[in-house]
Amino acid sequence: MHVRIATLDDAPALARVIVDTGRAAHRGQVPDEVLLKPDLPEAYAESERNWHRSLQEIADGGNPQARIVVAEDDTGVVVGLAMGGPPKQELLPNSGEVYVLYVRQDQQGRGHGRRLVQAVAEHLAQAGMSALLIGCLATNTPSRRFYEAIGGRVVAEREFDHDGILLPEVVYGWENMPVP
Repeated sequence: MHVRIATLDDAPALARVIVDTGRAAHRGQVPDEVLLKPDLPEAYAESERNWHRSLQEIADGGNPQARIVVAEDDTGVVVGLAMGGPPKQELLPNSGEVYVLYVRQDQQGRGHGRRLVQAVAEHLAQAGMSALLIGCLATNTPSRRFYEAIGGRVVAEREFDHDGILLPEVVYGWENMPVP
């Protein structure tokens, strides 16, 4: 297993991981009409465009505090990803936030998630942030258990706008950045 900074060439793999994992993980948590829209080929294409834009913005220096990292299996296949940067809302003093964390379901329980969080946290700490926030759907019990297992505590509740549908989200926080 290897964690590294994502490159522009990773956009297609990021799209596959997030679309496939998101659709599987959020089944029953997000209404199907939202979760399964658009159809799979368009979902991959749209996600790839979005990841390419985010990666390009970081590469161009337009978002210097942001970081996208990937986890690869032993064969070099991208099996997980995380993105973080300044917080959407400063719920803890001097905090950064992990905006996205996905690991393919067949790769969960192998330490990828923990290492991805640590890699983003390390970058945010180097950028001067000392606390960390991660939001997840309130109904996402597996993710909530994971965040609690790595030391997070609920610091807030908010709503997440998923294509016009507001979904309850809980925000986990670490007052001290969880770096290795």
